[in-house]
This record gives sequence, structure tokens and C-alpha cells, in this order.
Amino acid sequence: MSESAETVVRKYLAAWKRSDLDELVSFISDDAVFTDGPRGVHHGIDAIRAELGAMVKVVPSTSVDIKKLVASGGTVMVERVDSFKLGGRPFDLEVAAVFDVDDNGRIKRWRDYYDLKSLEDRIASAGIALPS
Repeated sequence: MSESAETVVRKYLAAWKRSDLDELVSFISDDAVFTDGPRGVHHGIDAIRAELGAMVKVVPSTSVDIKKLVASGGTVMVERVDSFKLGGRPFDLEVAAVFDVDDNGRIKRWRDYYDLKSLEDRIASAGIALPS
């Protein structure tokens, strides 16, 4: 691997600020698995592309503040705060994540863990309706 797993994950998380779908997908291996915490599991690049596309459509820019990062070999664990706007209002979401990076420097497994209910409650309290 030309870049360390830590470098790959840091670059991937930084790319969320731009929310360029092609750039985001370029970090993901073709046979990757993305577990979006309470929202489900997405298998393969096509399913992950569709999910990421839906995410950037709703939230066109996300700033990621890494609080803690631990790397061992191809595995990277991150505690982060994602900040974004919905309906012109700022929101943040605390996320714990685990990434496995393959020998080609692409993410082959990605798991995000967060409290979806509290985020939904804050969005509803702000009177923001999310697209279906």
C-alpha cells in the first residue's frame, strides 16, 4: 500500500467537505461493505454509490472534526463530529467509525455508529422535513 490506512481515511473524511460523489466513491473498493449504523448495510460499490449519492443530495457539504483516531495495520478507528446544515440550520452528529483499508489503499469495510434517533428528534424539532 502506497499510503497508510490512516492517510487514506483522513483524506476520505476530508473529501466530505466537497461532497463530490465520484471523489468519495474513488476511496471505496468495488466489493466493499458499508454499515451505516442504524440505517442498514450496503454491499458493493453500486449500492454504496447510491447511498452516498442520497446522502450528499440531502447534505451537500459535511465538515468532519476528528476527535480521536487509532490505526493498526489496515484498520482505522475514528471518533468524529460531522457538522452540516439542513434547511439552513447547523447540525452536528457524533460518530464512531471503523474502517478497513485494503492493500490497494481503498476502503473495503466501513462501519459508522451513531444515535440516529437523537438526530431525527433534533431535525423534527427544527421543523425540517427530509426528502423521502
